[in-house]
Amino acid sequence: MYYVDVPVGWKYGFPKAIPNNGIDSVADIYEWVIANGYPKEEMDRMGSSFYIRMWTYITPESKSP
Repeated sequence: MYYVDVPVGWKYGFPKAIPNNGIDSVADIYEWVIANGYPKEEMDRMGSSFYIRMWTYITPESKSP
């Protein structure tokens, strides 16, 4: 599972867990961020300075033997 955060994401409930299925490209991630409450106007205002941070946690259950 990956987590996604965006600039001032705390105002819109970020960081959020992003599903592993259905996200195949960077464009999909941008669409997902907007669909999950981040205002497109905020993204547009930032222009090329807009960024998305992603990370994952490794849990004992997710480690391979």
